[in-house]
Amino acid sequence: RKAEKSGIVVELDTTGRLLPVYYQLYLQSLERWAAQQNEPPWLARWRGERRDPLRKLQNIARFMGDAFRLWVAWVDNEPAAAMIVLQSRNAHSTRSVMNKALAGPSRANMLLDRLAIEDACNAGCRAYHLGETGSSESLAHFKEQIGAEPHAYAEYRLERLPFTRLDRNLRALVKRVIGFKDA
Repeated sequence: RKAEKSGIVVELDTTGRLLPVYYQLYLQSLERWAAQQNEPPWLARWRGERRDPLRKLQNIARFMGDAFRLWVAWVDNEPAAAMIVLQSRNAHSTRSVMNKALAGPSRANMLLDRLAIEDACNAGCRAYHLGETGSSESLAHFKEQIGAEPHAYAEYRLERLPFTRLDRNLRALVKRVIGFKDA
């Protein structure tokens, strides 16, 4: 209610037209996450741009068609928050980003989540997945505020060579060296 009363303007894009706006917020979020985790900003940008390049998101939008839904919240004509939802029989919020200075006080993220969940319900979706929480207590708290319930599950990887274990050990070593803090 606070977000609705604050004059936030929300756009729903199903074509990928607003992906450059999303990506700018994503790059800002990488900087913020780097600072929170004591990670060098250049390393966070390199990892983030490698994991989720703009071209990848553009391809998702193109191939998913109407199932691709990009929500953007604007505060005083500035992008405050954005989220990508993939919606078919169920909906999956795959990534959310924000300008914390604008989105925090206005509660733009909560408004986007409410509208996306409402949209999924109206489309007949039976479930709405808010994405992985990992070990982030603050993210878990945010999701619980909007009605989410945690669900534990097992994750399996079948590999001929132990790449996952090698990758995990290498990441742990780098995190120790740079003083990384899981937020």
